[in-house]
Amino acid sequence: MYCEKIGLPMAAILFMLLASVCDSAVVKVRVPQADRANPRVSYAERILTSARFTRDVVLTIDPKIGNPEGFTIKSDIRGATVSGGGPAGLLYGAQELVNQKREGKLADTSQKPDFGLRGNALFLMKEASYDFQLTPKEFPWFYDKALLTKYLDYLFANRFNTIFLWSGCLFPSIVEMPEYPDATDLSREQLLQNQAQFRWFTDECAKRNISVLMHFYSIQIPGPMAKARNIPLNYNQPTEFTAKLIKYCLSRFLTEFKSVGLYVCPGEALDPKYTAQWINDIVLSAAKECGHNPAVVVRDWGLDAEGFKRDCINQYENLFVELKHNIEMIVSPVPDDRHQIWRNVGRKHIVNLHEVADVKPFRWGSPTFIQEMTEEWKKAGINGAEIYSMVSWRWPYSCDKLEPQQQGFWPEGKKLITFERDWIWLEAMGRYLWKIERDPKAEAAYWDDRLSQRFGAKAGKLMRQWYERTGPILPGLQNLTSVQNMNWHPTAIGKEQTVDAILAARVIPGSKASPQSNYVSKPVDSYFFERYKREYHQPSLKNRMSMPVSEYATKLADAGSAMTPNRITALMVKLAQESLELAKKSAAAATQNREEADRFVTDSEALLLIAQAWDHKINAAIMKGAWQKTHKQEYADTCLHRLQEAIEVYQKLVELTDHTYINATDMILSLNWHKGLEAFKSDLAAQEKVLGQVGTTSHPSALPES
Repeated sequence: MYCEKIGLPMAAILFMLLASVCDSAVVKVRVPQADRANPRVSYAERILTSARFTRDVVLTIDPKIGNPEGFTIKSDIRGATVSGGGPAGLLYGAQELVNQKREGKLADTSQKPDFGLRGNALFLMKEASYDFQLTPKEFPWFYDKALLTKYLDYLFANRFNTIFLWSGCLFPSIVEMPEYPDATDLSREQLLQNQAQFRWFTDECAKRNISVLMHFYSIQIPGPMAKARNIPLNYNQPTEFTAKLIKYCLSRFLTEFKSVGLYVCPGEALDPKYTAQWINDIVLSAAKECGHNPAVVVRDWGLDAEGFKRDCINQYENLFVELKHNIEMIVSPVPDDRHQIWRNVGRKHIVNLHEVADVKPFRWGSPTFIQEMTEEWKKAGINGAEIYSMVSWRWPYSCDKLEPQQQGFWPEGKKLITFERDWIWLEAMGRYLWKIERDPKAEAAYWDDRLSQRFGAKAGKLMRQWYERTGPILPGLQNLTSVQNMNWHPTAIGKEQTVDAILAARVIPGSKASPQSNYVSKPVDSYFFERYKREYHQPSLKNRMSMPVSEYATKLADAGSAMTPNRITALMVKLAQESLELAKKSAAAATQNREEADRFVTDSEALLLIAQAWDHKINAAIMKGAWQKTHKQEYADTCLHRLQEAIEVYQKLVELTDHTYINATDMILSLNWHKGLEAFKSDLAAQEKVLGQVGTTSHPSALPES
């Protein structure tokens, strides 16, 4: 039909009329009165209004959805209806609708999270010390509202719903404690500023559906009080004084901040035989008495499992128990076997992906690896996760050296913000904690697109492959050596991975041969396993556990049905070589963020050197094991030769990283690349005393093929 009077098709006229109506589109909030004042509901309304929808949007609460964070979206010609299982679901539904509008793909959907608790850790501690007060001088980032708003928006975009705020005993820095005036030496003005800032922070978190959990160590006394009274900072058993003090701290804090929960670590000093009673009598008692049922998370660190189950688990409903994924490393997508014990201890069991020291300080964030890890958590009966950022102790800055003179923990000059540099780490974690099962091809396309937005189309696709290639390398090296070096000895430094320690690493825990080896290797990730099968033409291989270095040293050519250490390290070197080529191609193709693209090249150069150094070191350990069995001098000579080659490679790593990184870890400055070089040299010297000086001409550089 055609309108002759004005010369326009009728469809165009109808479109103009519809557009005039669309301009008056509104967000209609139809929720119970009890939910109307919820900050999540008002924030949902705000983000929808800001998105300027052209059709009306109706917000409703529907308990039938069955999950407070779940939601449904239904659209038709009249508009869209967002229904949430609770205020949080309404907020996530509004977020999803805005995302659909931005992408131009409005579609009906129903979603709910696979993990109920999806958390991130932030440190109000630094330099490996817990004894700090909250001041702008010590923690300037906490007072930077622009930075925190940006970060909270980032967490909300990736549907994190908890922040674990780590400290030693920070309560006197935030709430007034008239019964203990010596608990802090802050001025009243500073205390009031802290209260106002903490309230702003928790309010901003709440409207984004982010709960705050305040971490503290049991039993740690506020530093000013310990100094003023000349008493210990930490107590290994409760006293009448400590019980009254800590209960008072918790009660004052929970009364003042009703949206905040508690996160307690009993194991830094408290004797395990007191932990269950202490948690019940002090922590849970304070939570119950405050009257608003705050979440309480208890770390297993130093916790008596049976005592906790007997004395605490039925005393409080909103109680979580937490256990580390694998020591304080990633190691493998498969979590510690002890989760099988702890998931039966508490009603709600969560995992702590703690410190991630094996991948620091490099760019690491393989979506393939991360998705598999969340799948393994679900299999293990885990209900939630606390994810460390790639930098904890010097957050918000990465360890990258951007100016030649930069050194020290807080250097002057230009710095990279860690959640911008490592955006893919928490984005991938948030994505798969929300929904694990996703189509592999669609996921590859998703990450291609996300990386293309940062570096350009061609570079982005190459970068996705880079993350996939580099994913297995650093965790795999830690997994193969299996030395329990916790968080203060990052894998790449190699301070504890001596030849003898590597040979002892897979011995039965607690044995005389390996008293420190209370951590056992885990299966390799699926991507690496499939590469291994293709590389070594073993399509029927089923066992994802590597053969122990000590066992292979006694067999050499008799591999059987297990992956061998020498082949694993050789493949890691190959993956590192491939990643370097991908990084170079990606940097050359990058049309934006070119400086950052170049840093992927130097990271890849470092990863290759690390893989080569560890290839030499692990093969040296194999040779020593073979010598111990046969006493053939050629094995001794080869061991020493490989250790010397490892030193030469590691020296190149030191020279490279001196230009690219301030330090190897954000935790302790003294643990740097130079300390790693010293460790490699010390290991050679120790082995020379046992095996004799290098003097023969027989130095095979590779093992026989198995």
